[in-house]
Amino acid sequence: MTSAPEPFKINLNQNLWGLIVAFSALGTAEYFKLGTLFWFAVVVSVIMVLSIAATTLAYTIKYWRNRHG
Repeated sequence: MTSAPEPFKINLNQNLWGLIVAFSALGTAEYFKLGTLFWFAVVVSVIMVLSIAATTLAYTIKYWRNRHG
């Protein structure tokens, strides 16, 4: 007998979930030609990308400081 497989889990931080939602909104806005949603999603996407870049930079700096000193 085989046991049931574990449920599929997606482990992402809040910034990545926000980016996924923003990109989905961009796709929806393009498909249905919704101008207001498009610009809102563009703004949210830019904010999420900047947030991800800032946190990645901070974690990289912390990693290098712990590794080299």
